[in-house]
Amino acid sequence: MPKTIRQEVDYIAESMGLLQHLAIGEKFADLQESLNKKYAYPFREGIRKFELLGQIEESAEKAFGKDMEEIRYYFAPYEGRKVGCAGKAALLWEGAGYPKATDLSEIARFLTGLSETEYCKKFIHHLQGILSPIQIDEPEAQDAGEPFTVISHLMGLDLSDSDKWKLQKIFFDRAEHQEKVMALMERAASLLRDFSKGLDALARDFCRFWTGEFQDASPSSFLKDRLHIDIGENPLGFFICPDFLYPNAGSLFTELDDDGRYKHPDIFRIGILFGEDFPLKTSQEQTGIEYGNYVSQALKLLGDKSKFEILSYIRDKEAYGSELAKRLGLTTATISHHMGALLNANLVEVKRIDKRVYYTSNKKALEEVLDYSRRQLLGGYGGTSEKH
Repeated sequence: MPKTIRQEVDYIAESMGLLQHLAIGEKFADLQESLNKKYAYPFREGIRKFELLGQIEESAEKAFGKDMEEIRYYFAPYEGRKVGCAGKAALLWEGAGYPKATDLSEIARFLTGLSETEYCKKFIHHLQGILSPIQIDEPEAQDAGEPFTVISHLMGLDLSDSDKWKLQKIFFDRAEHQEKVMALMERAASLLRDFSKGLDALARDFCRFWTGEFQDASPSSFLKDRLHIDIGENPLGFFICPDFLYPNAGSLFTELDDDGRYKHPDIFRIGILFGEDFPLKTSQEQTGIEYGNYVSQALKLLGDKSKFEILSYIRDKEAYGSELAKRLGLTTATISHHMGALLNANLVEVKRIDKRVYYTSNKKALEEVLDYSRRQLLGGYGGTSEKH
């Protein structure tokens, strides 16, 4: 199977990540402390990664201090969400961004060359994926090349009215907004290149580590074993690249045509914190503070009525997004939002069949969470089956 593990920095993607980081207003130092507490102080070799990220953050705050209002307008996440932003909509940014583009001028030429019909289709395609943790199109969501269809689709998204209005303005005045977004990204990319020595070193370490991890395994088998995501084997192979500005996140982008054939290799972005002392996984070892913190987060998810109903429905069957939305009276975007949280907590398993994504509950993880809670609250074991 063809495979590429990138050891170069993608300054276009990282400029987007840097501007989103500034818009959110969080600090890498706070992220480090949060992860240390949640996972019982896991970082050893990761400390130097945080040091570099902190230096980049400090430099960017000084460079963009007067531009924060515009940065928040384009790069702050949608209200009530952790992913997606108006800047990505302006550039028709997909889950993997523009992995083949070497500079922003290539993106500008691509966007300028789109016909009205092509632009409408791609805008709808972008809208379909902005709230989904796994970006695979549902067969029911068909592209349409008319502005009215785009706006109808936009109005049906589970977004705030202010975000819908912002996206509508970006859709109709695309040239103006594309220019503003790319100007900010150009400055961010230039700033990041000032740290190229440190970034290049981390990229080489990334390539070394993941080359070893995937020496005898493909990302599809890795995802199935570690994250309970079964996407099948892509005959075109895979492309793995480091994610610096989202250092504790991972994302997957795969795309099929109408006949179910792969359009390109699977693209897997992995945060640079994952490595020798911070494994990429969703399952938890039932020991120590780390598991107790995990159970606390899992119980919060189970306390949400919609998430509880989803898990109840997929207890003994697999179901896809549109089916769940119809059954529970929610939008498919809302289902995707809930599934992202449940997937991160290892409470659901995911399988792709053709172009459809099916979900089922992870009974083993749920049983372990509930058994742990029972032992802590009632004493003794009280379970139905012994586990070691």
